Amino acid sequence: MRLFLAIPLADQVRDKLSAIQARLKATGADVKWVEAENFHLTVAFLGDLSEALLPDIETVCESIVESTAAFRVGVRGASYFPRKGPQIKTLWAGVTEGTAEWKMLARRTEEAFAPFGVARGPELVPHLTLGRVRSDREMGLLREAVAGEAETECGVQNAGELALVQSFLDPRGATHKTVKTWKLV
Repeated sequence: MRLFLAIPLADQVRDKLSAIQARLKATGADVKWVEAENFHLTVAFLGDLSEALLPDIETVCESIVESTAAFRVGVRGASYFPRKGPQIKTLWAGVTEGTAEWKMLARRTEEAFAPFGVARGPELVPHLTLGRVRSDREMGLLREAVAGEAETECGVQNAGELALVQSFLDPRGATHKTVKTWKLV
């Protein structure tokens, strides 16, 4: 099972992200856009784990949420990775509120899942992926459009749940299925 943990998004934040996406799509850039129903704030990518581990994974998640308070998450604007170089690879929206709480949750999750072989990643930047660039077609227009969306407010929401999500990859892109959610305290 290809799994990750995420904070689900409120409908109003999802709608604002979709509106930003629509304006960026108008550039004609060659981007594989994330479907609106797949928008989420990733906490940790667990990778491919055996389905037999699911009860243990759920137990670890329960212990994580027992010591994690709900927090507020603010989302604003559009940007891209990498910031330097000629080619944009990933388009994303930024987290402007709740970053310290998110980082604490991400670190706690990485530590808790280390026994499962989940590798500790580089220092993470909390973000919501909007799309992945496939070629340099209309790169100049895309950069201008992203700059124009840099301060677009997408809303503030309560991060009150942690979701265990299974990701399925196919040639058309990823689809996600929520396996289980837990309320943060």
